[in-house]
Amino acid sequence: MKVYIAESVFGLFALDPEGNLLNFSLFPEDVSETAQKIIQLQEGLVIEDLETLLEAFQDKDVTFILEDEVLARNLKDRVEVKIEFEKPSSIAKIFRKNLLDYVNRAGRGVSEPDFKKFLWKVNTQLTRLKIKEEGEKRDKMIVQAVFALDDIDNILNLFSTRIREWYSLHFPELDKMISSHLAFVSIVSEIGLRSNYTLESLENLSRIPDKLSEEIVNEADKSMGAEISGYDIKILREFAEETVRLFELRREIERYISEMMKEVAPNVNGIIGPLLGARLISLSGGINELARLPSSITQILGAEKALFRHKKTGAPPPKHGVIFRHPEINTAPWWQRGKIARIYAGKLAIAARIDAFSGEYVAEELKEDINQRIAQIKTKYPNPPARKPKQFVPRARRKGRVGGSKVKSKKKKTR
Repeated sequence: MKVYIAESVFGLFALDPEGNLLNFSLFPEDVSETAQKIIQLQEGLVIEDLETLLEAFQDKDVTFILEDEVLARNLKDRVEVKIEFEKPSSIAKIFRKNLLDYVNRAGRGVSEPDFKKFLWKVNTQLTRLKIKEEGEKRDKMIVQAVFALDDIDNILNLFSTRIREWYSLHFPELDKMISSHLAFVSIVSEIGLRSNYTLESLENLSRIPDKLSEEIVNEADKSMGAEISGYDIKILREFAEETVRLFELRREIERYISEMMKEVAPNVNGIIGPLLGARLISLSGGINELARLPSSITQILGAEKALFRHKKTGAPPPKHGVIFRHPEINTAPWWQRGKIARIYAGKLAIAARIDAFSGEYVAEELKEDINQRIAQIKTKYPNPPARKPKQFVPRARRKGRVGGSKVKSKKKKTR
């Protein structure tokens, strides 16, 4: 005998192959409790109401038909009954179409307005719980931290460039002598006027080598920059101080990402590092989303523009995306980079799936396998391949004029 199990916001129902009601287990009328039970069923968890419903058929030869494959598998492991998976289920379709009738037959006694109102309340509560659950995922914190890091980098570039241009009115030679934005901004913040430049004042800045300090002091004495007042330098130094604090905040966010990656994605972190691993998670949308991607997509994450250009114009396809930032890839010879990127992408796909669904730490084994395969590539391909001569392929000419309006030919009037 086949018994179809149908679920709804009102409870669980057991139906025969003709759609007749055999048994039921109603959920409580409290909206929050009902929503929690529905979420548990959607996640494939075997709840007490379902076990109670099945106990009524324990002395009979019954095969239960469920629409949820995960729930069917978990139920089969937990209860010694015959379970089958069928989707879509024709009986469940009939049940959902006549849900109010089945609920009243189960003794709930609900009018159609109350029926619709209860459905709306439960669906609203489910939406609230889903949003809360999504917001509590730790990988979403990593995604937002990476976005914040990118925003801070943009702001730091703008602020540092503005400070360089502003301070160059007073000491233009310093701009070419100091390439690091952080070092330049720190000098402006700590020293200020070029008349204050001494070897002792520059010694306090650990980012400045001794030889360079002497050159800066010499250039400050003979600078061709304009003299500015203490009032002018005061606001510039305050601007530089805020920028230095922003650099410190950036370091704090980097440390935060590193700690979060150890917790959320230890295997991805162990293979490719915290910042690059966090960026891959950010580009994919989360650790679960990264785990579902094939390795070929993981390899080119961040190179979407090059991929679309390849699709549109026939340009060479990208061999790597942000994964290129890994030192093992960007320091390799150009003809080996694509192969090494493919190795890393394949192991990252495995690591992400373990982090998302298992939690076991296997990064060291994966890393060892990566090193062995990279060594094989370097041995097998020590020299660059012969470059193929480029063949000119003329593009198909577009019909009509390009860059202007088409000239419409005037038809000759016939009398």
